[in-house]
Amino acid sequence: MTRSHRLTGAAMTLLTGIVLYGFFALKYPYHLHFQEQYQLFEGTWDYFRTVAAVPGGFADWLGRFFTQFCYYAPAGAAILAVLLCGVQWLTWAVCRRRTLVVYALSFLPVVPLAAFYCDESALMGGAVALALSLGAAALCTRISRNLPRSIVEAVLIPILYLACGPIAVVFVLIALIDALVRERLRAWPAAVVFPVLTVLCPLVANHLVAYPLARLATGVHYYRLHNFLPGMLWISAICAVLAVAFSYLPMKERPAKRQLFPGIGLFLAIAALGAVLVGRSADWNKEEWMRYDFMVRMNMWNRIMMQADRKNPDNPTTVSCLNLALAKTGRMEDHQFDYFQNGPDGLLPEFIRTFTGPVSTGEIYWHLGMVNTAQRFAFEAQEAIPDFQKSARCYQRLVETNIINGDLDVARKYLSTLENTLFYRRWARETRALLDAGKIFESRPELARAKDLRLKEHDFLFSDTEMDSMLGLLYVENPDNGMALQYLLSWCLLKKDLDRFVEVIQLLEAPQMPKSYQEALLLRWVLTHNDFEGIPAYLSPAYIQRISQFINDARADASEETMRRKYGDTYWFYYYYRYRTQPQ
Repeated sequence: MTRSHRLTGAAMTLLTGIVLYGFFALKYPYHLHFQEQYQLFEGTWDYFRTVAAVPGGFADWLGRFFTQFCYYAPAGAAILAVLLCGVQWLTWAVCRRRTLVVYALSFLPVVPLAAFYCDESALMGGAVALALSLGAAALCTRISRNLPRSIVEAVLIPILYLACGPIAVVFVLIALIDALVRERLRAWPAAVVFPVLTVLCPLVANHLVAYPLARLATGVHYYRLHNFLPGMLWISAICAVLAVAFSYLPMKERPAKRQLFPGIGLFLAIAALGAVLVGRSADWNKEEWMRYDFMVRMNMWNRIMMQADRKNPDNPTTVSCLNLALAKTGRMEDHQFDYFQNGPDGLLPEFIRTFTGPVSTGEIYWHLGMVNTAQRFAFEAQEAIPDFQKSARCYQRLVETNIINGDLDVARKYLSTLENTLFYRRWARETRALLDAGKIFESRPELARAKDLRLKEHDFLFSDTEMDSMLGLLYVENPDNGMALQYLLSWCLLKKDLDRFVEVIQLLEAPQMPKSYQEALLLRWVLTHNDFEGIPAYLSPAYIQRISQFINDARADASEETMRRKYGDTYWFYYYYRYRTQPQ
């Protein structure tokens, strides 16, 4: 390659890195936060030994090490961009023919790899394993003598399998291509020995580790879910091998001047393919939910409101985060029905035994003061993580709930683990010091508040079918828990149980009746009376006039869209056009 071609290639790599960083740091950052919170990387020898004991464990350990930096999305995006560009550069390093067209072709494995990491279950260890396999192949191609190179390659096959898992087959295929091209007829020992070693590795490992042969042959820690072949990762591996194979094909070399535009054109075509594939692979609905979940974790209540004003959330999990923000900012009573509501699941989602839903829902119970329920949800979520990792976020919550419940030995056990981490070490050490000094509640007001709000005189089994009773107990036992009363009233409204709402609202003591409550009381009056004679004075005449207009428009068979435009911010519209179930 000429100097101008090298500069052009460097510009291609730099541009790719910038685009990848911009995408994951600015457009897709909450998938990175999601990755970080479902692992707990410990900087100890025992942790390394446990992770690395499985085929592919070293690559998985490195992937987990990198993933912990996703605590800060810009850092995680930078690492991911460097890793993917590293795969491109190592693919180029293995290539035999050094032309700009081949350099452009080395970007081909980056395309499916970028699409792979749009999946929240894709683990960083997969890209690390591919990079290690390509790096080993690049080193071996630098050995000029055939016999020593073949011996080194044969020795490296089982070592790479232990370090990288089955992605080591990339190294094997590149070694075979190199042997066949260099030695031709004398390459038959490598053509026999290398495939035999490749097949023997998972067969032998099957007798040494407690994993089924299918997973040992397709990868244990490339993907979070079991029995799922990470197709995009393997397509990336195939693309790397094809790019290398193309560079070994005998072709007539073009003059340097005639390589520039074909090389740039091929790079632009691959970039366009990548844009299409990444656009189709990105799950923006999940990214939106992860954004809300992250903001709840960080107590960013005003940012949640700003995000909801830009785009109204429309699934139970994001709506539940919005409702929590409405309660925390004191806006629920007046503005809850300014936003889309989809029934009681949008207030307190139903418990599902997964590793994602209980984490967000547990945050709501934590802020309500239902400490034991929050503890249960955190524990259940952690135990449901498919690849059997632990969760740093769940560990933090378990520390807090056990401190509040007085189980200090259990809390210290969790703290001991967090003290081995990078980004949670300081918090864990400060918490332990406060525990030892007996000043934990004086220095952590959020724990003191949760301790005051939790139920102390009642013990019951959690039941989401009797949520109103449990919320009522919270408020009766601690009348200062205004959030419990708000949630109880909101639960009745969202269930369309106006009779129960009227019973509960007698607990409310306020100089002015909030908007949502006035609308609900007016609706019940309309449903139980023929006119407005004798209506209580605390119900605003403006709302009485508006519900009269609502009734007239409904009787005139106005379309749902028309009613939404005129009354979409009212409880009446929710009652008749949302959460279509039989009203209580």
